[in-house]
Amino acid sequence: MNADMIADWAVENGFHAIDSRSYRRHDNAGVITIEIKRMSFLLIDERQGLRPRLISRLFKDIPLNSGRGRLQGFLLDRYPNR
Repeated sequence: MNADMIADWAVENGFHAIDSRSYRRHDNAGVITIEIKRMSFLLIDERQGLRPRLISRLFKDIPLNSGRGRLQGFLLDRYPNR
């Protein structure tokens, strides 16, 4: 897993680039942001009426063969149709 794979996944799943390392998506439930760091990424889930949920993972902790599925799993409860 690497930064380019995270960025590609974000664009493919409706996130809009804020800059070269940050992606954001809005919907009726709130906002979700992905910030790509040097060796990790941070997912910020800000649902209306709830405290923000932060999820951080090192690239090395997400296997290349299942990276997209693992990212999808982080969002499964928020975007069940994706």
